[in-house]
Amino acid sequence: MTPKQRATLKNTLERLRAELVRAGPAKIQPNRTDAATTGVADEDAQALSEMLQVLASQRNKGQAELVARIDRALAKLASAPEDFGLCEDCEEEIAPGRLAVMPYATRCPACQAKTEPRLGAGRRKLTDYR
Repeated sequence: MTPKQRATLKNTLERLRAELVRAGPAKIQPNRTDAATTGVADEDAQALSEMLQVLASQRNKGQAELVARIDRALAKLASAPEDFGLCEDCEEEIAPGRLAVMPYATRCPACQAKTEPRLGAGRRKLTDYR
């Protein structure tokens, strides 16, 4: 990877991080708005409120994880620029197209597939759970 390519990826990482920080965390609305009451009067509203809390919490968790991955990539660019863009497992170069989409990627697609099983890959038939 050339120094120019690393500089481009660094700018992309910094811009992406700034956008995530600027967006800030999703606001999690409390179930009760009046301190004298508990929960929500309507059962449907209670379920909706809890679902929105979970969604906001999951969004915040994912956003924090992404910022941490970006920070790790920026730190690697600063400390070991010659190693940036190499797969952590097989040490082969990560495809430029992959880095263009995910500049914080640390593994090539083959090694990533080995570490993260595909969703639903374990269950083949309805009867597998018997």
